[in-house]
Amino acid sequence: MLYLSRSDIEHIAGRITADYTRLPQFDGQGTDRIDPYTLAHDLLGLSIDHYRLSKNGAILGLTANSEVGVEVYGDNGEPCIYYLDGKTLLVEKELVSDPAQRGRYNFTVLHEVAHQILDRMAPQEQGGYRCRVMYYRGIVQQHPAQDWGEWQADNMASALLLPAFAVNAALSKFGLEGGFDILNRIYRPKEYQRFCDVADYLGASRQALAIRLRRLGLLKTEYLRNPQAMVDVEKDGDG
Repeated sequence: MLYLSRSDIEHIAGRITADYTRLPQFDGQGTDRIDPYTLAHDLLGLSIDHYRLSKNGAILGLTANSEVGVEVYGDNGEPCIYYLDGKTLLVEKELVSDPAQRGRYNFTVLHEVAHQILDRMAPQEQGGYRCRVMYYRGIVQQHPAQDWGEWQADNMASALLLPAFAVNAALSKFGLEGGFDILNRIYRPKEYQRFCDVADYLGASRQALAIRLRRLGLLKTEYLRNPQAMVDVEKDGDG
């Protein structure tokens, strides 16, 4: 298996997003954000298709490094076989039909793109011509990672969807230039709303953007899951 550091991943993703900005459709006008379909299809020559990938929605995406049949589910709920060709990404159909899942959909596409990139970089280490199917379940991989391949794909997806140039441009656009210290929807509502506007503009989930901002040094502390925890921390500090 190919083992890359976060710095390695940032460097690779930076080269790819730089190539993305030089695509013919951006000539003369530029672009300040990443469209996952354009990056996957126009830059890397990958196809994207949508099916129910599991009965309970646990699998969000999958791809393979060679031709193989995988089980998916039709509109009637019955299983059927989809034949991957080694350059197709399958994404859970329910993510497409729900506008609230746009950020999750975009991240899933780029997670599968990342697997394709990693396989192309080291085909022998990644399995060579032996069939390997990569399933994505949307579980955040911590560091040190239990599954190094998934950790690398998660980090590359983040760097591809939210490159520093796009994040900084969006922050400036919505009045958060240079980042901010605390993200809290109750106690910092104005900053929080601007943060949400940035996430929507970039096509990212709020959680994905918060993680990326912290990694880029543009956010110190976030209270997305439990905004009341900020008060608890301050009380402990006063004690």
